[in-house]
Amino acid sequence: MATTSQYDPRQKLDLRLRQAGASKTVYALVTPEIETAKAELFGNSGGNGPDPIRAAYLDQFRHAWTGKQNALHRRFFDTWLGWSKPMVPLNATDFPFTYPTAGASEPLFHLIADYGNRARVERFSPRLMIFRGEYEGYKAYAEACGVPVTEHERHAWRDVADTIDSQDLLCLSQPSAIDGMVWPEANAFLRRLSERANPPQIVLDLTYVGATAEPPAETIFADAPCVTAVVISLSKPFGAYYDRIGGVFCRSENLGLFGNQWFKNLTSLQLGIQLMEQFDVFAMARRYASIQQSVAEHAGLALGLALMPADVFILAQASAGADVDPELVSYLTRAPGAIDGRPRLCLTPGMAERIGMASPNSGPFS
Repeated sequence: MATTSQYDPRQKLDLRLRQAGASKTVYALVTPEIETAKAELFGNSGGNGPDPIRAAYLDQFRHAWTGKQNALHRRFFDTWLGWSKPMVPLNATDFPFTYPTAGASEPLFHLIADYGNRARVERFSPRLMIFRGEYEGYKAYAEACGVPVTEHERHAWRDVADTIDSQDLLCLSQPSAIDGMVWPEANAFLRRLSERANPPQIVLDLTYVGATAEPPAETIFADAPCVTAVVISLSKPFGAYYDRIGGVFCRSENLGLFGNQWFKNLTSLQLGIQLMEQFDVFAMARRYASIQQSVAEHAGLALGLALMPADVFILAQASAGADVDPELVSYLTRAPGAIDGRPRLCLTPGMAERIGMASPNSGPFS
């Protein structure tokens, strides 16, 4: 009897991608730098005497009644503001409520759920607006919360800015999850929305900040008046996906996240601080640019695609005119049929192999 996988073309495409050192799904790239930082943070449990680094690490969890742990998340946000400033000069006074979170998924879900609850209380019809090809989580969280989703073409952003309802919620990533590039019209879009007398509320997702090698032509307008919350994470820039290092800046108090000031992961916050203090916001992407280029070339040859490295250092995209293997091109394109739709893939499997972080049981690009 044939197995289901024999009839699932997606599994076959995934296998082709994996053999080429790539994937459709975006996976965080674990690097020697983050593992070294962890070793430095945790200290040594062995030896002939107490390790002061280990002792300091363990001590941060003790004596909660003193409130000493409260300062750590404030230090984390202050560190992020300084670290990200060349990319995002965020005016923190406009976002006085900050909450540490388990990566970006937790605040995104809370913000969408709170929006849906507010709509029910205030008796208006909620709607989440996204550009086609955006991060899948936006739609998934909205559907889980009973919030309808409307997708628009990004190339029509001017019309979207002029016609979106003032009660809608919009989620936008920059650099963009659509293609792994810094979207050059993002600031113009935010300005156009902000010029309206009663703009919709925007959740700006900055999870790819720290994953590009060069500053954008124009820094991200994260504190545009239309932006109600700014979501951050270190999963992509530092490969810290399973460490869940994130947070959110809010213009107004969020009761759903209020408890996170205490219910937080001290190890993750401390690791995030250490990584940001050791590496500037462009450091990781610059350090691995040559490997990104090499793996993109290898994957392109293996897949029959003309691949070029994306701004985000673990991603690549195919040229707009790629017509080889239409099934694969369609599978990798975030917004099929869109004027600006391009195949986008993740290079993490191949990059991990090149830097020696892949499984010892896996062969070259296996």
